Amino acid sequence: MTLIIIGAILIFLVSVIWMWHNLGNIEKPRKVAFIIIGLFIMYIFTMILYHFSSPNSTYPNEEMQKTVSNTLILVFTGLNALIFLPYIANLFDKIVEEEIEKTQAQRKLIILLIIFVICIVVEKGYIQSTQEGIINIYNEVQNAEK
Repeated sequence: MTLIIIGAILIFLVSVIWMWHNLGNIEKPRKVAFIIIGLFIMYIFTMILYHFSSPNSTYPNEEMQKTVSNTLILVFTGLNALIFLPYIANLFDKIVEEEIEKTQAQRKLIILLIIFVICIVVEKGYIQSTQEGIINIYNEVQNAEK
């Protein structure tokens, strides 16, 4: 479990550093606001995705459900942030610096949205199968102890 948390922290650090770099010459307070808001949005999105992925999962106890929930949400929030936020930060910087036309920005956002939808489908299945796998392993361990 500690290894997973350390991995998640590293993913968040890489994501934040990459976003900071991609925000270019934007003022520091705006960079900080972008990063905080972006991470918050990714957290909310991942939490919603997790809850849509787990209606069929029946955990043996509430403590296990909370642990699995918190761990998966933490890891996938970091992964979602790492996959999408640096690119959005770069696009935001180009818009602020007026280096890109509105139509180009819209096209790039549409492409990111399409990739995001594909990732949602893959992630939902992965989160669901991960939960089922954890429950199966727990049940096997419980049955072996009997």
